[in-house]
Amino acid sequence: MTDSFSFYLRKIKSLRRGRAHGSPTPHKPLLLLTIIDLIEQGAINRNRIEPSPQLVETYLSYYSQVGEGWPRPFLPFFHLKTSGFWHLHARKGQEAALEAAQTFNSMSQLSSIVDYANLDDELFALLLDPPAREVIRQTIIDAYLPTYRTALESVFQHSRNITDVTRLLELQAEGIAVASVPPSPVRSAAFRREIMGLYNYTCAACHLRIVTLDGKAAVDAAHIVPFAESHDDSIGNGLALCKLHHWSFEYGLIVLDDELRVLINSNFDEQGPRALLLRNLNGQRILLPAKKPYFPSLQAVRHHRAKWMIR
Repeated sequence: MTDSFSFYLRKIKSLRRGRAHGSPTPHKPLLLLTIIDLIEQGAINRNRIEPSPQLVETYLSYYSQVGEGWPRPFLPFFHLKTSGFWHLHARKGQEAALEAAQTFNSMSQLSSIVDYANLDDELFALLLDPPAREVIRQTIIDAYLPTYRTALESVFQHSRNITDVTRLLELQAEGIAVASVPPSPVRSAAFRREIMGLYNYTCAACHLRIVTLDGKAAVDAAHIVPFAESHDDSIGNGLALCKLHHWSFEYGLIVLDDELRVLINSNFDEQGPRALLLRNLNGQRILLPAKKPYFPSLQAVRHHRAKWMIR
């Protein structure tokens, strides 16, 4: 074991932790397990860790096995800086606010000031290495959460299973021949994770993005051709849509043309604030993933449009 590896294992085993009801809190160890999980998923592939919805959602999957009461991922994200290997970076113009901050009271407050965190480069390099990453993960559990080992391992293994299926879905979207994945709860979870990530938890139609402290998002991973009809969890059959536009899409009030612009069905009445009217979306191109292979499938879009008789 290298001196660097030993050094960081000692650092990880000596985290300063707050106390609740007389017992040390699990927040910092859980955040480190979250980061390891996100690296394993491929969601973190460079030394830039943002206070993102995916981070919150993954943190909560671990916290639900260990903690009681109100989960507060913003606390370890801020206070892990006392470890010496975790470094916070302010948003432009918020440097003084970050310097003066003693703590944060919500994830939205933190993310309004903190742009991202990064680890020491040597530690991040260790976490990119699968054997070293596993030793670090086990060290965290041994040091802080040994009585929850079985539950935490179950969360991690479930996440790993979803990651494996997600990668198959990505390869399929890129036109690479891989074994088909039969319908299952894991495949459904992989579809949701992939679509939510590709659209950054943002509605493709109206660009709304709301994520609550407990990881709930205002958007759904929607199927273009309904799953009950298609049994298709491919990336091309997915869109991230807010509750209103998911419902509107499901019932054919809105469809997409071949240029992935919104078309509005004329067969409905709407009233209300102008900014919220569906008809304002007519002709607007939807938000799209960064890579073209992950765009909505034209075959699925045409199938959906034909169903509602909008040419």
